[in-house]
Amino acid sequence: MKKHQKNLLSTALVLSLMTGMAGVTAQAADDGGVVPIRVALFTDGNDMTESQKSVFDAFTAEYPNIKPEFEYITSDSYGSNWNGYLMKIQTMIAADDAPDVIALGLEGVAMLVMNDMALPLNDYIDSHEEAQELLSMQNEDLMKIFTVQDNIYSIPYEANCVVTHINKSLFEEAGIELPDYDWTWDEFIDICDRLKESGVCDYPFACTTNFFCFQSLLYANGGSPLNEDWSASAFNSQECIDTCQFFQDAIFEYGYAPEPSETITDTDLMMQERVAMIFTGRWVSDDYNSSEFYDKVYVNTMPNGGGGNTSCAGNAGFVVLNTTEHPEEAMTVATWCSGEDYTKTFLATGSLPSNFVYGKEVCEAASNVIDNWEVMYEIYENGDWKRSCDPPEYTELADIYSDTLSILYSGQQTAEEVLNDASEKINQVFANSQYRDTDEELAVIESLYKR
Repeated sequence: MKKHQKNLLSTALVLSLMTGMAGVTAQAADDGGVVPIRVALFTDGNDMTESQKSVFDAFTAEYPNIKPEFEYITSDSYGSNWNGYLMKIQTMIAADDAPDVIALGLEGVAMLVMNDMALPLNDYIDSHEEAQELLSMQNEDLMKIFTVQDNIYSIPYEANCVVTHINKSLFEEAGIELPDYDWTWDEFIDICDRLKESGVCDYPFACTTNFFCFQSLLYANGGSPLNEDWSASAFNSQECIDTCQFFQDAIFEYGYAPEPSETITDTDLMMQERVAMIFTGRWVSDDYNSSEFYDKVYVNTMPNGGGGNTSCAGNAGFVVLNTTEHPEEAMTVATWCSGEDYTKTFLATGSLPSNFVYGKEVCEAASNVIDNWEVMYEIYENGDWKRSCDPPEYTELADIYSDTLSILYSGQQTAEEVLNDASEKINQVFANSQYRDTDEELAVIESLYKR
């Protein structure tokens, strides 16, 4: 599998030269014996708050010989997905400027593992009781995402399932009851009609441009962008066509949703009370809290359109790159970030903690938590979720997914035309893939698909 790393990093090196990035070697311990550990974080452009940074005072008190240094990397891609972030990480590696630890969503696990870019934590966990305890507190199914052929690459710190966010004040004003856990697509349509008729907001809902979120809508309607073993497109299945056509018609025929804009997000529309529903995760609660909007939000499952109340879900963790010169210290930082101090400070708002014990304590104690937050953990506990389709070719597929949503929402083509074109491009990516040449590689890909 080393050939993949060579080809991938050659491409990244070209990118680094184009962007003028200069290579910087890893720092050695300073004169006081303190080891700096560079930690890359995926961000929407905002750095951590002072309260979030202060959590590492507890870390340095416990580990005075290690100093975490944070770098914030944006995606710069439509819908703010992980693919742009991952490309920048690859560029940094090629330019000899790689961090020691990176925050990684499930979308990047296959790519890093199959390019031998990450270090397993197995030996570290076996020799550290605190890591073993943190591992025991993780949801078994979620842990499988960061476990590839028995190698554990992270003890995750956050988990996110996509849910329906509802402005309960607008529902009350329109005389609409909040839906139950097992609500249906027909009930969702009826609610849209009643909201539109009531005139309490401009539109019943906003369309998501985040494909991770859009996959939830496909799953709930029995569709999926890829087939079950991630070997071919399933994007032009009838279930996907019907789902995508509905959302295009919602904009141009039904008046259920506005056409998405680059200047205003679905979360903005929600907070401006121009829409009554959006499909997203807990991560937007930071936005809600900034304007004390959280008190108006009720969250629920995805409406069942034939695929169950199924959410697109997953997790994220800190992964140690194999280029680090300080693996023990890097693993210490990565593992500590799944623990109590980090979880209860850094995830007091924002994403859902993947440690269910600490996560429920965080949400129960918060005065600014969205209503019915418990449903997000119920989705995991009930098994009402599927992971996103993220094979090692994810960065290429993500661009196709994003372009597909952009064209679909513009109304330039019918859903069937858009998805036929997308499927052809997806299958071409697989045909040209450098990750599927041997039985060993196919076995790794097969092991990745869980839930």
